[in-house]
Formats: sequence, C-alpha cells, structure tokens
Amino acid sequence: MTRGRQLELSWVNQEGLDCLCVRGWTGAELRELGRLSATELGRRLGVLPSELVEAAAHIRTLQPIAGRFAINEGSICFIPRFPFLNGMSYSLIVYSGLVVGRAGELEIWPIQRPSPAGAPTTEAVAIYPTAEEVPVNQLKFYIHFSSPMSEGWATRAVHVRRADNDEPLNDVFLAMDPELWDPERRRLTLLLDPGRIKRGLVPHEEASYPLVEGVPVVINVDTEFRDAAGQPLRTGMERRYEVEPAVRVRVNEADWRFHCPTLGSRSPLTVEFDRSLDHALLEHRLGVNNAAGAPVDGRGSVGLGERSWQFEPQSPWEEGRYVVVVDPRLEDLAGNSLIRVFDRDLMRAEDVPVDVRAVAVEFTCAPAPQPLPIKPIA
Repeated sequence: MTRGRQLELSWVNQEGLDCLCVRGWTGAELRELGRLSATELGRRLGVLPSELVEAAAHIRTLQPIAGRFAINEGSICFIPRFPFLNGMSYSLIVYSGLVVGRAGELEIWPIQRPSPAGAPTTEAVAIYPTAEEVPVNQLKFYIHFSSPMSEGWATRAVHVRRADNDEPLNDVFLAMDPELWDPERRRLTLLLDPGRIKRGLVPHEEASYPLVEGVPVVINVDTEFRDAAGQPLRTGMERRYEVEPAVRVRVNEADWRFHCPTLGSRSPLTVEFDRSLDHALLEHRLGVNNAAGAPVDGRGSVGLGERSWQFEPQSPWEEGRYVVVVDPRLEDLAGNSLIRVFDRDLMRAEDVPVDVRAVAVEFTCAPAPQPLPIKPIA
C-alpha cells in the first residue's frame, strides 16, 4: 500500500446502481488521475471479485469487472456495467503508483457487499438441447433461468463431466467476456470453440473437438451461480447427453414433414424435422403468412428434442392458401443452416453455400388439405 494515505471504500447509489466510492486520495493523485482519459484511467485502476484476486498468481493478468470510473470532488467512483452481487467481497486494484517514484507498486483494497436478504428463489429451469444425443461437433448449449442472472459466473458454476466415470472435462466452453445473455438475462448461451470444431484449423489440429465421440457427458449448473440480486440458485440442474458422430449436412426443408391443420379449427400446423434444430433460433426463424403475405396471428412452440415446431392460430383457420416462411439462417445443433454447412469440405460441390433469402412452404386449408411443393423465395 502507498504510504502517507489510507483509502476509504464505501457503497453509494449513482445512476440507479450501487457504485463503489473511494476517498482518501492525495491532491497529487487526484490531479494526475484527472488528466487521464477514460481508457488510461482504466489501466491504472480496476475492480475485481476478491476471491479471484486471492487465488491469482499474477493479479495484473486478471480481467477487471466491466464498468467505468468517474472522478468527483475528493473521490473516485466506479460505476459497474452490471450490478454488484450482495454477499460478495470486491477489491479495488491500484495497478501502479500514482506519483513519481512509486511506479512499481500495486495496491489491493477490499470491501464487502451486504449479505443478501431472504432465501434463494431463482432456479435453473432448462438446458437445451433437450435431445438425448448431440453430435461431436455440437456448437452451443443454452441454459434458462427463472429470474434475471448476474454476469461472470458461467465459467465457475457450469461444469461438464464424463457420464461414464464422472471425470471433469475442462475447457469445453469458449470463455466469453462479456458472456452471451439474452436482453432479460434469463438465457445464457454457452459456445463451444468454433476453432476446435472446424477441421483444418490449428485449434482443431492441436486439441480436437471439445466433446469426444462415444463418450457421454453431463452438463451441470451448480447452485453457486448468482442471480441479479446476488443470491445463489435455489436448485441447480443437469442433463446427460450421448455424443454421436459429426453432422456436416446442410439443413434441407425438403426432408421435413408438414401436417396441415383442419379447416375451421384452431388445431396446430405441425412441422416435423429430420434432426434436432437450434432451440433459440426455432423460436423466431419460422412463421406463417396468409395468401396476402400478412403474418397470421398465433403462437409457435418447439417440440421435444427440438425435432418439431407447432403453430396454433389465434383465430380458426379459414379456407385458402397459407405459407410457412422459413428463415434460411435456421441452424441444427452443429451450426449447419439452410444456406451452408458450418464445417464444410471445400472439395464437395454440394456443400457450397447457396444464396437464398427465405424458403416458403405453401399449404391449403380445405376439408382435405394437401401441401404444395416447397419453393425458395427469390
């Protein structure tokens, strides 16, 4: 610690967030810091979870919490991008001395957040895919929570182990900063390293696939994952998968089965796929239009194992033609879409990406409806 002054850390509310306020700087330090740009200031100061600081062999290699520093009269406040977690300890890091002659110093100033009130209420509610098998070139997993979650816990609270002997599998997921959350922070996307999935790239040649064909795995979400209020999960979750051979074939709507609804009813239109598709993309890559091209009001839902999709109209089906519109960016579990094969063989002409804006499947609501041929939309 720098001699001659004692920093005082406290929690204050600023811009609607609990922020870390630091007082006790010398006049020389405040003048020097005030001349720095935001980027330069971020190189001199940082805030990290204390547990990471205590476990790190080299603190300078740690990635600070995302946020920004604001200099006020007599104090410096750190405004985080995401809320601090109750019950956790954080440390202000002064990466180098702020006055001449102290350039080699590194200071650590810890402060504790108040303990969270009440019992945990948030749960992990789903892990996708729900299929029992995934290809060895699986590209991503999704975890859904019952309430908004905190940033920075994925690498600590989501684990992968072999199902046959319980041995942990490390480095399965690509470390992301920031993590991949939906806007409500209820769905976390865990991406497997694309460099290890695409053949011919150095990461694949050196480490091969993150998963191992024929070796079943278990994805576990630990209760230590914290929600937006800083509480641990009330219950965790896990799901087991068999790991099957790689899938390197473009998604082809001609391989799907379309079950047309009954005229005058609200029975659903059902589309059965030839393989499991990406759950998150299925929720907004398919739709139904009427003969005039206007969207039909209704609700789409994804079937078990992501092998089907149903559309239930808000009003009964009327006689006439309808169109199922498929966004060609819809992918399967290995990242193959209607446009391209994710890990394609450059020597295979059939794997060359195609140029198509959308795909339409027409069907007619009549006493005995029959689907018409599938055709691309130019």
